[in-house]
Amino acid sequence: MFWKLASLSASSPVDSILDKENYTLEELLDEEEIIQECKALNSRLIHFLRDKAQVEQLLRYVVEEPEEDDADSKRAFKYPFVSCEIFTCEIEVILKTLVEDDKLMDLLFSFLEPSRPHSALLAGYFGK
Repeated sequence: MFWKLASLSASSPVDSILDKENYTLEELLDEEEIIQECKALNSRLIHFLRDKAQVEQLLRYVVEEPEEDDADSKRAFKYPFVSCEIFTCEIEVILKTLVEDDKLMDLLFSFLEPSRPHSALLAGYFGK
């Protein structure tokens, strides 16, 4: 009963970002608790992440190498890791957005094209 009191419960950092008027996917990916919030099925977060544009960007982080001029550590390491973890949470509405869109599925499986360079890191995320 104590935990049901809204004024005494702590707001998550993810909810603080979602409360802002303008926020980006990257702001959420930078937040340490995003994976836990996905596993807890935070409805506001899931609603944002299930959008086709967000699913596409998460997918791009997993299957595309960063551009040379965009190769900071977040883009090269953190965003692909967190994106992969979001997909492996197996949230039905996010996976439904992915599998019901041919363009997104083509993007996913473009990773398997023999002419593409493959880093071991992204290959691990793709396999997962």
